Amino acid sequence: MWSPGVIQIAIVPFASLLIGSRSLRVSEPRLRHVTIEARDYAFIAPATLTPGLTAFRFVNHGTVPHEVQLFRFAPGVSAQTARAYLAAGDAPDSAADPSGSVLIAYAGVTAREEILVALERGERYALICGFRDAPGKPKHATLGMVGLLEVR
Repeated sequence: MWSPGVIQIAIVPFASLLIGSRSLRVSEPRLRHVTIEARDYAFIAPATLTPGLTAFRFVNHGTVPHEVQLFRFAPGVSAQTARAYLAAGDAPDSAADPSGSVLIAYAGVTAREEILVALERGERYALICGFRDAPGKPKHATLGMVGLLEVR
């Protein structure tokens, strides 16, 4: 009941105000799962992916431990330049985005963690294994364990 001098507040769900009796449906971005496989001194992974929320997992089918360093190249680094850096087994800090992630797996193991990335069109990502089999041995990257992923 309304009385003079008394303020009454009606609480109505906001969604009801906007859509009446229709139910409000919030869509979440679809999550895509991509597996990066390690063999001894090579990655098996897609060369291109479409934009969107992506979870990367890492499976080591090799006989030695491997890692995958996943980082985004800085805007302006062309695919040709990125491939040249990867062929050399490393990329200078100036060519890379300051963030990145690493997954590690011993021989025959799947990493328990995943890397979650919101991929955007035009981005390029490096895959690099910086492990060595023993002190004084070459980095796996210099043996060819690198990859380039482009978002198109």
